[in-house]
Amino acid sequence: MGVQENEKALRYIGQLDEARCTARWTDVPELARKIEKHAPHRRCLALTARSEARIGTYSAQRPSTAASTSSANLSKIIPPLLTAIEEEAEYPQDAFQATICLGWLHFVLDEPGLAVARLPKDLSTAILKLSGNSHALGNWTHVCIVKGAYIKGFSQEKTSAVQDALKTYSSVFPFLLSLSSLTSTSAQFRLWTERLLGRACLLVDQSSSEIHDIDSAQSLKAFRIWQRLWDSLAASGASGSEAGKSRRLVWKAYYDTLSTLLQRGHSYEPSPTNLEPRQYDSSEKLEQYLNSRLQQRSELKRVEAIYEGLILKETHFPKASENNYEIEQWIEAVMSNWRVLCGPNWQDEELGEGGKGAVGRGVLDILYRAATKTFHSTQILRHLFTVHASLAEFDLSFKAYDSYVEIVTRGKDRAEKSGEDEASMDDDDTILRTAAEAIRMLCRFGSRDEAVKALHIGQNIDKWLKQHTPSISFLNPTPTDKDVAKESEEPTKYQLHPRTLAVAYRAIGISQAHWALWTYEASSRTKLQKQAIHYLRKSLEPKFEDPHNLETLYALGLALAETRDITGALKIVKRALSPATKLDISIRTDGVISDKPLSTTAPFLRERKLIPLWHLLSLLLASRSDFSTAAKTCEAAFEQFENPVNLFGKGEGSKEYRSDHLNAKEKHTKKSRAIVDQMETYEKVGIIEIKMTQLSLLEVLENSNVAVDESDELLGLYARLFGDPSEDQVKRHLHTASPAPPMSSAGTFKGSIFRSRSTRKNAEAGAAVAKEPSETNSRPSTVATQRTAATQATAAPTIQVTDENGSEKANGHRHKLHFKPDLRHNHDSDKSAPKRGGSVKLQKRSAGSLRRQSQADEDKTNEKYELDGAPNGKPHRNNSQREKSTHRPSMSSSIRKSTETPERPLQPVAHNAPNTVQPPPVGHAKQPPQQDNRLPAPFPHPNYTPPDPRFSILQERRQKVSLLVKVWLFISGLYTRSAMYEDAKGAIREAAKLVQGLEYEVAQESSSAKAFANQGWGGGKGVEELWADTWASQGEMLQAQDSPHEARIEYEKALSHFPDHPTAIVGLSNILLDIFGQVIPPEPTPISGLTSPLTSPSVPAISTTEVDTKKTHIISAAPSAENQVSAPELYRLAARDRAHGLLSTLTKLGPGWDYSEAWLALARAYEECGQIEKAKEVLWWCVELEDSHPVREWSSVGVGKFVL
Repeated sequence: MGVQENEKALRYIGQLDEARCTARWTDVPELARKIEKHAPHRRCLALTARSEARIGTYSAQRPSTAASTSSANLSKIIPPLLTAIEEEAEYPQDAFQATICLGWLHFVLDEPGLAVARLPKDLSTAILKLSGNSHALGNWTHVCIVKGAYIKGFSQEKTSAVQDALKTYSSVFPFLLSLSSLTSTSAQFRLWTERLLGRACLLVDQSSSEIHDIDSAQSLKAFRIWQRLWDSLAASGASGSEAGKSRRLVWKAYYDTLSTLLQRGHSYEPSPTNLEPRQYDSSEKLEQYLNSRLQQRSELKRVEAIYEGLILKETHFPKASENNYEIEQWIEAVMSNWRVLCGPNWQDEELGEGGKGAVGRGVLDILYRAATKTFHSTQILRHLFTVHASLAEFDLSFKAYDSYVEIVTRGKDRAEKSGEDEASMDDDDTILRTAAEAIRMLCRFGSRDEAVKALHIGQNIDKWLKQHTPSISFLNPTPTDKDVAKESEEPTKYQLHPRTLAVAYRAIGISQAHWALWTYEASSRTKLQKQAIHYLRKSLEPKFEDPHNLETLYALGLALAETRDITGALKIVKRALSPATKLDISIRTDGVISDKPLSTTAPFLRERKLIPLWHLLSLLLASRSDFSTAAKTCEAAFEQFENPVNLFGKGEGSKEYRSDHLNAKEKHTKKSRAIVDQMETYEKVGIIEIKMTQLSLLEVLENSNVAVDESDELLGLYARLFGDPSEDQVKRHLHTASPAPPMSSAGTFKGSIFRSRSTRKNAEAGAAVAKEPSETNSRPSTVATQRTAATQATAAPTIQVTDENGSEKANGHRHKLHFKPDLRHNHDSDKSAPKRGGSVKLQKRSAGSLRRQSQADEDKTNEKYELDGAPNGKPHRNNSQREKSTHRPSMSSSIRKSTETPERPLQPVAHNAPNTVQPPPVGHAKQPPQQDNRLPAPFPHPNYTPPDPRFSILQERRQKVSLLVKVWLFISGLYTRSAMYEDAKGAIREAAKLVQGLEYEVAQESSSAKAFANQGWGGGKGVEELWADTWASQGEMLQAQDSPHEARIEYEKALSHFPDHPTAIVGLSNILLDIFGQVIPPEPTPISGLTSPLTSPSVPAISTTEVDTKKTHIISAAPSAENQVSAPELYRLAARDRAHGLLSTLTKLGPGWDYSEAWLALARAYEECGQIEKAKEVLWWCVELEDSHPVREWSSVGVGKFVL
């Protein structure tokens, strides 16, 4: 036992410890003297304290004029300290403190080698020895442990021993983690800990190119200890610009490290006890993987908010000649992470509340706040353009783009005058790629007005390229090339990347090909198409280093098909499908080219992009009447995924019957995501379209009855891809029509434009909308009746019509989307099933649903969607028998049915920082801005597919309903051509229900005529056009039933909704020409034909007058003495002239310029007018069109037109 200190000694020792921990160096000498007096055996402690006071005072005074003298005086401390360390044997903590003091002295004297030599070789061992002593570690000993590690590590850094320095820093991590709290420690402990962790974090920054062989777990461990210290640092208020900058650098390193791990595709799961993350692959349990992703996103978001707060607080608005490079680097880092999080490798459920939409809104807020610290930043405007578009805020997106173009144009003009480039200006590559991205978005998601804007942007790109000839050299220039690059043109100052030129030429070609579909000037259409093909071919030239780009090959193939160059289109499409295009389609998770190794690959990425090309190839083969090969090509689009399980996943559709309990249990069990679950909406639409083409080819190869047999697969496929549309409608009704925007975005620019109109609606709004009908009829069965109720238990979800409040009618009509591997009907088992007609069952109602039907509903026979002409409200069955199908089951027919809907309602997400802490986004209003992943400044991979924009709930609903209406009307056409008119009525009725439901939802947002006619961005159709499609299909069915006058009424209804509807115009014109040619009477006979299943309209009366049976050409009906015509003659003449006017207009429009039926009807109109030469000319054009006419329109290949 050593000497026991008295009370005074203990008190002075405690005061000395406190003075050292708070750096009160002026008090230390006096306290050391008192300790020497009352505890002379603690000589080492007193000497060390005096030495530390001198060193601390010297460090605080540097630099000074007497630095050399002071340093010489400090050197005199070294021998006494060495002697004290050697003599101290009773108090290990005193000896350890003296050792650290000696190392500190050498460190201050800038002698890093001696500092490393004086300090303990292994600090972790020294800590264990001190902890094993009977005396508890004092506060100053705690400081000395961290202080010694920092001094030794930093000295090792100065001697280029970086790996040794990192080991030194890491050696005290267990000690720091063993402390219960870092917030209650002394100021000196926090100071030295901050310095140590700061250096350690900068060393383990995973984004640094100088780092080698550093485990990411070790990196995150250091950063998380820094995170624990952050609260105490903020409370201590360590001021000074140097401290603020160093902290900001550490947080930047933390954010960069998390970003690097994110972009490398690493997942981790932090432990709540030791803060050590555990790396693992995504092949582990899904729940564990999901939790890991949620924690990774949460940590990144927290660090992002802290670093943003520091950089905005400590950065000032720049002068006109300055740039805030740190802000620009920060924005690029945020955008890189956004591309990853909103890319194909992350799903909504892995990002927490709000999903990708919330991520995009947060990025927009960051961009607007960063704009307050920059001056006319083209970088921020470019990112605003990208992110706004990703959130389907296209108006705001193109406001940002227009501002971007204006600033870039002015900047280029100033640079030409001054001869000096502006450092903050985007380079030519980025500018061209941004313009090309604008064209891509306008052509893919816009309509006519957007096509005009895309054409203008393309013309500006073309003009710029012609004016500046950016490093283009033609070895063998063609006449067209000479037009593009003239001798008088001046080259650009900087050479453009060849692929940038390829992208630019492709964008020009797409803009011109797209406008050719919309232009009213028929004379300019051919020129536009030729120019588009020229630019697309030019984009594929080898000198531009991208001769196998799938997007360019697809656009060129479709453009050639539109111009009826089937041979050329086939060559291009086969080239796209060949192994030559099988480049490295693996992409970084941020989807851009980088020097870093690629670490992630989207599953079947190339195969997903090839689906529209397989579809186009099928249509091209069909246009050559090679229907069998075309059908096999459709099947190849599915077979390229190797197994249906890869594409559609494992589901209940392939399993045997199980109890309701097991089915319900599996419904709530998480399942592995199939490829279709990772697809964007446009990709899913492409699958539906190719399935419809498959059925059309089947109809040609077999007959309509066989195609009808397989139509259930189409409905089941829709259910698997998009879920039950009625559930989406219910969700929409359960939530408020316009949820309140987050408070953080109040007063923003976006809200001023997109202010909700729902606040102006009142309770009477619903009265203006047609009431939801109550369905009482069940349509005829077509699925074999031996399918038992047990089998039905695994059927796909029902599509149900809901009331305005979202609730299902008690006796409502239900429709199941059946999708079985084989749904062909059994025609040989008439004994076990009632004899049925030739109709496919569009709905299958269970016995329970029939029992629930009330007598009161059976009496309602005058509802809007009631079938007429059927006893007891039930439709007649068609007694025609069907032929058995001999074609082999398709691979796509094994798709499972889904009982889950993938849609989840998005809820408002709070801002990532309070308004009181950070400035709100300037120029923003009620809602935060929103999101995309298009145009990074680096070159995107040529095979990279950006995700679709995050459309609003209503717009997504419009897209899905438009597609499902198209499916129902397609099936109705199959029924009509199979003479199954009752089933055709049922299909049309289903479509009408969907349209009416969408009409009600649109009316909740706005009840203006423009709202019903507007189709919005991103595809889909307006309510008016959907009604026109429905009425036109009804007209076609009635015309097939030899009821032309009833069909005429339906066509008139269609044109009242959409005046340029091609099918309605052609159908109505043929009827009008039949009236003129006296093929049919001008009015219906007293025995009326079939009436519409949608309504029972009263047929307008037409005066009955005798008509001449002799057919004559009436050239003019102008009343005169020489030209007296009777009322019937005038009626016939009016019918002919109206048909001629309708067809003349239609054939000049985009939907009608290659519509052979319209041209054929126009030829007939010319013939009836006596214009034989024109009729011949039009007929030859019809022959040319029919010679290359596909089984379906070319536009069915892709919703994005010429954009893949």
